[in-house]
Amino acid sequence: MSPKPHPYRAAGGRITYQVRYRITGRRNPVKDTFDDQRAAERFCRLIEKVGGDAARAARAQGEDSDRTMPTLATWLEVHLTALEASATPGTVAEYRRMAARTWLPRLGTLPLDAIDRAAVTAWVAWQRRQTTLRGKPYAPKSISNAHGLLSSVLASAVEAELIARNVAYKVPLPSDAETAEMVILSEADFIALLDATPERWRPLVGTLFFTGLRWGEATALTPDDLDLDAETPVLRVVRSWKKGAAGVYLGSPKTRKGRRTVSLPDELVPVLRAVCVGRKGSDLLFTAAQGGRVSAQHFHGRVWRPALAAAGLTKRPRIHDLRHSHASHMLAQGEDIYALSRRLGHESVKVTGDVYGHLLPDAHTRSADIAGRIAPGAFPQIEA
Repeated sequence: MSPKPHPYRAAGGRITYQVRYRITGRRNPVKDTFDDQRAAERFCRLIEKVGGDAARAARAQGEDSDRTMPTLATWLEVHLTALEASATPGTVAEYRRMAARTWLPRLGTLPLDAIDRAAVTAWVAWQRRQTTLRGKPYAPKSISNAHGLLSSVLASAVEAELIARNVAYKVPLPSDAETAEMVILSEADFIALLDATPERWRPLVGTLFFTGLRWGEATALTPDDLDLDAETPVLRVVRSWKKGAAGVYLGSPKTRKGRRTVSLPDELVPVLRAVCVGRKGSDLLFTAAQGGRVSAQHFHGRVWRPALAAAGLTKRPRIHDLRHSHASHMLAQGEDIYALSRRLGHESVKVTGDVYGHLLPDAHTRSADIAGRIAPGAFPQIEA
């Protein structure tokens, strides 16, 4: 039953309003008293939206006894608790850390309805002047991510009818962000890199290059995920390593379409068959030298960087660029972008197009031809 304010006439004729509601750990309902009926009604609506515990915490942090608006810090916890139903523990923990090192110190104590657009803009300007624990300025991308979280928190408060609008929406952000360019390995680059890679790690590097799997997906594969004797050999992506509050764990792939079947080239089949020898079906296919999960950080420092140096490449690709290289070569060989999107496990073909659309064969030539037909003959012919 929804809580309702009940009028109460005190000695001397003064009327107050009482709200009875339940909180965690109390067998019987608790009671709060308000001097104003509208404040009591707002409090009842807040209980319906966020529950008795959060509503009581919001009132306790208010400026006076009738204050029923949660602070941003209180609402962040309500937002993250709701998010736990769909997001991984690692994602929720990272959101909490992100807020703590960015906008929470500046805005966290403010009631939601006291935060205006000027306050959000002032936070962005302040954040640009701060430095990380390593003494470096916050990257525009980091500020953008923190702003996105703040906007999501405020949007959920709008949905809960606590505030009228999301004041963080479209607040100007730093525009000088540098995007890391993808590095595409040519066939010769890849062969040189593979030759410079220690033999035990070549199957993993080859799998990343020939399938386009993400690191967390490839290192979570087991022999049971492979069907090397099918007419078209395939592997199935059914799990991935995820970051959790207590460490790394095996969970679902990154996106809903991340669970997928990926066909294997003939080149890779005997390599994977050899890796399966002596392993149980549920064992990890690729393991660290002492067994267990292969850490990307350790692999990068102990295997990847030395192999790049030994290969003598002028390029400096990241491990993830093996995925980009796979997509680039697939498109160059005529793969359909829709099929590539499914192969990569993207949530939508739009994601694939946004990332790799510029790599489509003849894209630049076709655009130049079309542009040339807009106003042919605009310039007089210049004789050589």
